[in-house]
Amino acid sequence: MAEHESGILISKIRPLTDAASKLKRHDVILTIDGQTVANDGTVPFRNRERISFDYVLSNKYDGDSMTLGILRDNERFDVDVIAAPLKQLVPIQMYDMLPRYFIYAGLVFVPLTQPYLHEYGEDWYNQSPRRLCDRALFWEAKEEGQELVILSQVLQDKVNQGFETLCNLMVLECNGVKVKSLNHLAELMEIGKTTPFQNLLL
Repeated sequence: MAEHESGILISKIRPLTDAASKLKRHDVILTIDGQTVANDGTVPFRNRERISFDYVLSNKYDGDSMTLGILRDNERFDVDVIAAPLKQLVPIQMYDMLPRYFIYAGLVFVPLTQPYLHEYGEDWYNQSPRRLCDRALFWEAKEEGQELVILSQVLQDKVNQGFETLCNLMVLECNGVKVKSLNHLAELMEIGKTTPFQNLLL
């Protein structure tokens, strides 16, 4: 950067965003819609005041375009990025939606959501299963339609004898195929009906 320049360093780029195909880690954002970004991440606001650059982003609606001035490898250029809501791997809210589940041989599978963890009470952050909580808060979707599927409980029956204690376990694979979503798991189970048993990796 030249002495008169300022900006902020990109340390991480969310997958499944328009920026993922246009920006790179360690790019420097010099301007946003023509407004110079200071080294502390602020932009001009009302007379001599300054405000975080997040203010400019928060004024954008889904589908709006913004122009970023970028510094990369000593080259300066503009990039147009389309604003869109972040796609959460684990949904934070489930408004006007019925709970989804899939039951096979008494095994109850559900997609992991934060409302599911909220069933552990107001202190769900500390009371819910730690592995599931960490994944809900920090994991990111890497492909369209991806969900985390968990075995929530087992409805006891002679067909699942010995498995009744299993609960809150993430389903990684079914019959050797990586599980991408609840619907995908149901499809794999349907295909697997031609075999004597289902092979789950938890």
